[in-house]
Amino acid sequence: MDIPERLARHPFCADMMPAVRERLAACVHEVRFGENEYLLRQNAPAKTFYLIEAGQVEIKIAGAATGHAPLETLSAGEAVGWSWFLPPHRWHFDAVARVPTQVLALDAACLRSAMDADSAVGYAITRGLLAVVAQRLKATRMQLSDLYG
Repeated sequence: MDIPERLARHPFCADMMPAVRERLAACVHEVRFGENEYLLRQNAPAKTFYLIEAGQVEIKIAGAATGHAPLETLSAGEAVGWSWFLPPHRWHFDAVARVPTQVLALDAACLRSAMDADSAVGYAITRGLLAVVAQRLKATRMQLSDLYG
C-alpha cells in the first residue's frame, strides 16, 4: 500500500480531501521504533509529527520530583506530537514506544511549508490537530478526576 493510501486509512487524515493527502505524502516517511525507544524527548526540538499505524506509545512528563510520570497511552489510529505546530517548536512531553511501533512520520518543516502554501492543507492540519489537543485535554481531565475526584 502506498503512502497516500496509508494516510487515507489513518483517522487523522481520513476526512481530508485526496489532494491534501497527496500533498502530505510528500512530507512522510515510515519509521519503526523498538520497545522502549523514544519518539520524542521533552524540551528537544519538535521536528516530526507521528501517525501511529501499529503499536503503543506512552506519553510521559519528566519532572524532578516524579521522574517520568505516565500521562496517556496511545495506539494505532492516534497521533503523537503537536509541539511542532507552534513556536518555539520544542516537545512538551516524552513519548516512548511500549511495544514495537510503526508510524508515519511527517516532517514538521515540510508540513509548515505545505500549510503556508495551501490554505486547504493548513485548514485540514489545524482541524486535525485541534481534535488531537481536545482528546488529550479530555484524557487529562478524566485522569485528574480519577486522581482527585
